[in-house]
Order: sequence, then C-alpha cells, then structure tokens
Amino acid sequence: MAGVLALALLSTLTGVRVAHAARSQPAAAPRAATPPVPIGASTSPAAAAPTDGLARQLTAVFGGGDAYSVAGLDLSTGHSVRAGAPSGMTEASVMKLDLLETALWGSQQGETFDQDDAEQMMDNSDNDAADQIFAEIGGNPVLASFNARLGMTGTTLQPEGIWGLSSTGADDQLHLLDALVSAGSPLTAASRQYALNLMGAVEADQAWGISAAADPGAQTELKDGWLAVDDDDGRWAVNSIGVTSANGHPVLLVVLSQHEPDFQTGIDRVQDAARLLAAALR
Repeated sequence: MAGVLALALLSTLTGVRVAHAARSQPAAAPRAATPPVPIGASTSPAAAAPTDGLARQLTAVFGGGDAYSVAGLDLSTGHSVRAGAPSGMTEASVMKLDLLETALWGSQQGETFDQDDAEQMMDNSDNDAADQIFAEIGGNPVLASFNARLGMTGTTLQPEGIWGLSSTGADDQLHLLDALVSAGSPLTAASRQYALNLMGAVEADQAWGISAAADPGAQTELKDGWLAVDDDDGRWAVNSIGVTSANGHPVLLVVLSQHEPDFQTGIDRVQDAARLLAAALR
C-alpha cells in the first residue's frame, strides 16, 4: 500500500509531471458537507452557445445524432457548448476518472487506495488495476454517492459492477472534469493536483483524442477510453475527456462516441470532433 503524502497545489492547469515517488496518495482530511458542484463554478457565468451548427457538423462526422455526445467549457469566460445524446454513451475506460476521483474523495475521509493501482489505471489504462480500485472504494454504491454529490444525473452504473459498460453523457463527464479545476469541488487541492498529474502522464500511444484540439505546445491532461461492445454488434465506443488549452484559453473538453466501425475510425472522428468543439468555444 502506498504511503500517504500531501501534494501542494502547483496549478490546476499546468499538469506538472512529478516523479513516481512524489505522486503519493493525498493525506486524509475531514470532509465538509458540500452541495453538488455546478459546472464552471470557478468561472464567470455565461450563456451556453447555440449548438445547432455544431450538431450538424458532428452528425456529419459521426453519421448519426445518437452516435456522439460532446460538451466543452472555456474556463476563462464560462462559455460552454454541448451537442448530441444527453446520456446512454458507453463509458469504456473514461470510467477510470470517476473511479479515481471517488477513491480520492474516500481518502479525504480516511479511506486508503493503492497508489500503484491508481497510476497503472490512469497512465497505462490497466483494467486489472481498475478492478482493484473499484473493489477498494466499495463499488457502485460509493461511486453513485460521489456522482450524486457532483450533480451527475445522466450516468447509469452497470449493475453487475462491469464498470466499463456503465453509460454516461457529456454533461456528466464535464462535471467530473470541473471537479478537478473548481475551488468548489469536494476534492481538495492536493487531490485535484494528484489526478491531473496522472492524466498528464498517460502513455504516448494513449494521448490521442482531445489533445488534437490543443494549442501548439500546450499541456493536456486526459483520459481516453475504447471498447468493442458485444451488444453493439462488436462496434466500438471511443471516448476522450480532459483539460487543455485551446484558442489561448484553458478548456474542458468531452467527446464520447459509439457505433464506430473500428478503433482507428473512432480515434479519427473523436479528434475531428474535438477540433470542432474547441472552435465552437471561441
């Protein structure tokens, strides 16, 4: 079991990579009761952008309105956009961010989780490690409690605990990302930075997705997910969520897709969609 070490908050958006020894589990701290976190709680409020044009572009990319769910938030202006299905998207490995945040939330109340499992789950997308984290946090009941605290209403956890087959929508994933950058988050500054550090250190061949929309040289913290879904005739769910800089502003981007004919087509479409989403936030 990893030792406990508090991490100082360097910056919620720099994604500074730290050495393995420094990526320790944050120290437990008493948790104050907090209401659900509103998306963009740390930004100035702004009206959501009209999404009809974006929806038409994305439907052309993915081939159908039920095949995608996207959302984006500009953290500088509070400007947000969303399009596509509100829920029902297969999570695949993006569920691992939910697992990580729930584990961190528990650690603030005195629970523990294995640091090595967390790192393997996020940086290498290791499924066995994710299974261990799922068991350590207490499974679906604890996940559901944390999700409710964030105000997530469009996520359905797979009842038999097969976490990758849980379903969600882009707005709920935006809540998860916002919990990593908002001062109103139920996660402490140390917990938020710990998660961002892991998301900023994924293996190079797993850094596709929303990073395609990033400004040149910008750091991206992300989690991708991919799965051939038996109940969808073996077609693929391909997803990417994360924090980066686009158009000179820090942004949260969520691109979820399903019914993809193959993995590579899914990657290409998700990256095209990420660029369209970032452009719509301008």
